Amino acid sequence: MWIGWKETVVQDQLRALLDLQEVDEAIAEARQKQRKLPEKVAAELAAYTEAEEGLQEVERTLADLEAARRDREGQLEDQEGHMQRLKSRLKDITNTREYQAYIQELDGVQRTVGKLEEEILGLLSEIDTTGEQVAARRKEFEAHKQVYEAERAKVDVDLAQIEKTVEVDLARRTERAGKIDPPLLKRYERVAGGVRRPVVAVRGAACSGCHMNIPPQLVSEVKRGGQVHECPHCHRLLFVAEPAEGRA
Repeated sequence: MWIGWKETVVQDQLRALLDLQEVDEAIAEARQKQRKLPEKVAAELAAYTEAEEGLQEVERTLADLEAARRDREGQLEDQEGHMQRLKSRLKDITNTREYQAYIQELDGVQRTVGKLEEEILGLLSEIDTTGEQVAARRKEFEAHKQVYEAERAKVDVDLAQIEKTVEVDLARRTERAGKIDPPLLKRYERVAGGVRRPVVAVRGAACSGCHMNIPPQLVSEVKRGGQVHECPHCHRLLFVAEPAEGRA
């Protein structure tokens, strides 16, 4: 069958559109990978952050216990000094009344000293236990940190590689878009903004994009190839696939 120059031009433009669509799909796929890659890091970051917060919590608890221990030890030192001063006054007591007051005060100081010593022992026990918890949490934190940083480094490399690929594809896109008549390219861009794969084949009597039947007259016009037609339903640009055509 003889094909006129107009039909030849249209076929060339359709091939150019398909070539453009091919690179656009490659770019879209790369961008999709770029969006998904950080999700891998997000999971590790969440575990890393949780481990860090857990470590900080037990470290704060340990710091509070150490502060309480120092406070009790300071009070104990004061009370022991007070007790020594009381004992040095014993030789100056001259009557029973003064002696009874002395014994009462000394007994109170001794009880306070005993209580403080008990509290310090309890705090030391808590400090030992919490110190072990800090060591365990720090080990857990370091493990999560290493995994996170390794995953982040890998993702950064992958993202950089994808970006390089996209840069190449964008250059290819510019070159391929330059082969398409501006009005047709504008139609393509308009359709591409709303649907995936803006250029599709007619299969039987249906658009292979939305799978809706199209009028027989339109099918005939698409087959004649005198101009680029669009699906009346989804507005994709249509072409007739050759028997071995697999791009639609």
